[in-house]
Amino acid sequence: MRIPAIFRTSVFQLTILYVVLFGISVASLGWFIYRSTVGYLQAQTDEVLEAEIVGLAEQYDQRGLQGLAEIIRDRETRMTTIGERFVYLIIDRNFVRRAGNLDRWPAPPDMIDGWIEFSMPGTTADSSPVPVRARILPFIPYEQTGHRLLVGREIRELEQINERFIRALTLGFGLTMLLALGGGLALAFSAQRQVAELNRTTRQIIAGDLSQRVPVDGSHDEHSELATSVNTMLDQIESLMAGLRHVGDSIAHDLRGPLTRLRTRLELLSEEESPSREQVAECLAQADGVLATFNALLRIARVETGAYRRAFETVDLGEIVADVADLYQATADDKLIEIRRRIIDKAFVFGDRELLAQALTNLLDNALKYTSAGAHIDLEVRRKTDRIVVTVADSGPGIPSEARERVLQRFARLDESRSMPGNGLGLALVRAVADQHDAKLVLSDNAPGLRVTLILAASEAQQPGANGQVSAPD
Repeated sequence: MRIPAIFRTSVFQLTILYVVLFGISVASLGWFIYRSTVGYLQAQTDEVLEAEIVGLAEQYDQRGLQGLAEIIRDRETRMTTIGERFVYLIIDRNFVRRAGNLDRWPAPPDMIDGWIEFSMPGTTADSSPVPVRARILPFIPYEQTGHRLLVGREIRELEQINERFIRALTLGFGLTMLLALGGGLALAFSAQRQVAELNRTTRQIIAGDLSQRVPVDGSHDEHSELATSVNTMLDQIESLMAGLRHVGDSIAHDLRGPLTRLRTRLELLSEEESPSREQVAECLAQADGVLATFNALLRIARVETGAYRRAFETVDLGEIVADVADLYQATADDKLIEIRRRIIDKAFVFGDRELLAQALTNLLDNALKYTSAGAHIDLEVRRKTDRIVVTVADSGPGIPSEARERVLQRFARLDESRSMPGNGLGLALVRAVADQHDAKLVLSDNAPGLRVTLILAASEAQQPGANGQVSAPD
């Protein structure tokens, strides 16, 4: 017979374990309460009997057996409350009653000392037997007299309390276990339903429908948090898949032209008997452009996989920015562009020197590409509390606010920049490097021109620069 799915779930198994542990806890608590209440009442009964026995022993020492018998008969006549009724019996060695209100010896014949509990007939014909708790002790010296004394007390109320207590504990324990099991089953069914929803969604996604999402009930429990995390992951996967499709389309669009021209040029060269050096150089340049595009794509993909994070170390970002500026200084001089630097010392961050240098190279290269002769570029590294802020600001045409997010995608180029050299991967690489360094990349208006700001967490080795702290841009 196949076991229902609900009984195979881990939630149900944990529920059974919880019910067992809860049952043990409830039983232990009930036993403690029982011993604390009924045990206390029984101890009080024993104390009363001990006090009675002590009093009778004193009378026996003073007045002997005959006087003790008279005292017992006197006490029998003064007992008026059933709940406080005492039981007395004195027998000799032949079990002949000498005094008391019991007709027969209720204990084993060889019992000389100790506690017993027994029942004696009720006071009326239709009444139930009356429970009694008694103490037996011998007369001293027992070997000479052979007499034994039994002093007891009716414990009808104590037995009633004991029975009611046990009944209440049993019913309460059973009801508690049923409620715990019912609640556990309800939780198991709820968890199974949520897991079934997750499985249904994942099966549809496996089938190719990436638009499916796990339902979120808004309860903010662990299942809701898991569903939210899974949906966030699916959003990211769908975005990546859309990005891959976009990259494929962009590659096909942007590389089809250069490859077609390269093929046409090679066909023409194949028809000529002696191709010129300039024609070969043109073909090589077009091939280099295609290879550069593919290399840039591979580099972005490798950065996004986090392959460089294992080599992260504390580096001086100010020094990297200064080296990049020195590298492009000659190009800027040729174009009559001034690079105005404001770089603090010891701007330490935790990252990869090569990646950071590549990102800053792309930013400065773009700034030089779109800045006209006679203008300037502001290159700044400053500190804001626990952040290092790098800013590259040019005075070129800038980027409209609605297009700033789009230009960070692969192969994204504005219409007015189509005539400029490039493949539309520079800012995409900067964004990938920023993401790997948990940095914030901000594109804003420089009025005129574009201001690109890169904000990174300062390393613990960072010390404030001599230029002081400067507020980060909005």
